[in-house]
Amino acid sequence: MSYLQLERRVPETSALDPRIVTWFYGLISLVPLVRTVHRRFVDGVLARGITTGTGLDLGTGPGYVVMEITRQRPGLRMVGLDLAAHMVEKASRQASRAGLDGRGSWPQGDGHRLPFADAIFDLVVSSFAMHHWDDPLQVLNEMARVLKPDGRYYLADLCREASLFQRLVAYGSIPAISLPLGSYLGYGGYYESLRAAYTHGEVQALLEHSNLPPGEVYLDSTWFVPIVIIASETSLFRSADIHTVADRQGLEISNNSHTDNPTPSKKTCDEGEL
Repeated sequence: MSYLQLERRVPETSALDPRIVTWFYGLISLVPLVRTVHRRFVDGVLARGITTGTGLDLGTGPGYVVMEITRQRPGLRMVGLDLAAHMVEKASRQASRAGLDGRGSWPQGDGHRLPFADAIFDLVVSSFAMHHWDDPLQVLNEMARVLKPDGRYYLADLCREASLFQRLVAYGSIPAISLPLGSYLGYGGYYESLRAAYTHGEVQALLEHSNLPPGEVYLDSTWFVPIVIIASETSLFRSADIHTVADRQGLEISNNSHTDNPTPSKKTCDEGEL
């Protein structure tokens, strides 16, 4: 029965999705629920207010996020980085078909050691990759290193504190995805990803201990999928966009909960509207 418990985080056996999952992503991207999750993520990225410059999508997978951001923000040039060679190959092919006109590039690399100089990105994003990372604090610090002083960041991942209905959805994926893929490919599936995800409190502690600028951690779940967001404060206007900094009174994130062993938050990833 421990397999069905979500109280304790269980890391995935591999940070690399097998090649067949690249094909599988193409199928699930057509599912309305998945399209809703992608759309909400992109909307959150666009709400950071970055319209020009260069952005980085860390753990880009097949590149869907990069292509949608560049479609809606023609002034942005995006870099989609992934650890898996077959993922960046697929992203590059799809970008060519989409006609990004050179506004996307697809290097292979490790988020723990980003192959970029300091302070070169106006925007750094990552969607549903954090539960793969061996050392998420190191990756967050690498993001901070490559982010410009007035840059923005936006990350989303699964939240391990699922509601009863969200648990039932995850359990239902076990016979359909987890067992066949785990048995034949050494890869889990959606439920294994949920077990490897972090709680709201754990994510809050990671942000507070990282070198990223002040931000916020909040829930943006759908009825089916528990989702936690890490986002830079939108009240910090870029110097290129405005000459004065907006009044931040009452918007500061409390840093009083810094501990070496943070206690996971009891807050549940409540169900939101689709």
